[in-house]
Amino acid sequence: MSRPEFLAARDMNSRAEKHTSFSIPVNTGNPVLDANLYDLSRRFCGEHSPDTVLQMLATVLNAAGSPLGEHDLEIMNRAMEEMYRADKMFLPYENRRKIACFGSARIRENDPSYIQARAFADLVSSQGYMVITGGGPGLMQACNEGATEENSFGLNITLPYEQHPNPVMDGSSKMMNFYYFFTRKLNFLKQSDALVAFPGGFGTMDEIFEAITLIQTGKCTIFPVVLMDPPGESYWHRWIHFIEKELLEAGLISPEDMKLLYVSKDAEDAYHHIAQFYSRYHSYYFDGDALSIRLSHPMAEASLPWLCEDFADIMPLADLEQLPSDTTDPDPRLGFLYRLKFTFKRGNYARLREFIDAVNDLD
Repeated sequence: MSRPEFLAARDMNSRAEKHTSFSIPVNTGNPVLDANLYDLSRRFCGEHSPDTVLQMLATVLNAAGSPLGEHDLEIMNRAMEEMYRADKMFLPYENRRKIACFGSARIRENDPSYIQARAFADLVSSQGYMVITGGGPGLMQACNEGATEENSFGLNITLPYEQHPNPVMDGSSKMMNFYYFFTRKLNFLKQSDALVAFPGGFGTMDEIFEAITLIQTGKCTIFPVVLMDPPGESYWHRWIHFIEKELLEAGLISPEDMKLLYVSKDAEDAYHHIAQFYSRYHSYYFDGDALSIRLSHPMAEASLPWLCEDFADIMPLADLEQLPSDTTDPDPRLGFLYRLKFTFKRGNYARLREFIDAVNDLD
């Protein structure tokens, strides 16, 4: 994998939905406090938007002056602190693509899944990827072993009973303990460019369903979700059969939604599925209903009419165009990239995944 100089931050709140702006100064009900918050946000925002800092300060002070219970404030404080610590940990590696790996903590070293997980992590780390695991035993340890500590992160969870980091990640600067599952899960998805799941229990199911839900609803930018079955086993094939029988046949999901999942039995195959997704596609962003898909290298112009025709269901204005750059890119560092731009019919993100696949496959 050729490592991009810059990667786009994974959108976890859909920037197409504009955040409601506060009036300036913010109305906390105390004019002196409003003026001080406004001043603080301007003097201590660093390189960040002073309005964003103002919103954060106002939220904290509004909560402090509210009748909320002390426990409510403790939750807010700990959640924000965990998000800040995690972001600081990942910051030095922001230009490395990362794969979140999930699977059972109970599987032992001689199990085919353990051997497969270790081989997969070894392969992807040799190609420039880093892996993110829960930092615990079982398949988490297998992936950290395969990638080595140098190319691994561990996002552990504190539990009422003791949960120790695995030997690979114990003491690592890329290991962090979370108190809340929701901040931990947010960081798995926020920091990853792909998700690979090996056989696991409720926690693994939770991660898979949440990832698919966020992608399906557009609350998280699309990325590959790979389900790994060891040779001779059918854990995920049986799971897929349940999804098709109980959800798809009942009309509870769309046929296209199944394209968000990829089942593999081979580490090489799983790696190539992920690498192919990023072969031309880089990232995307919204400006209202206008979707811009950044490309690492341009497409042949002759392919655009075919894409317009084949994906007319998500491109109602047939206004697809390829641009060599965009000076208004929300991340100015990525403005130099080629991009495809069109008006997206919001709702069918599984079809958007198919569109990205077609963009990657076309010469």
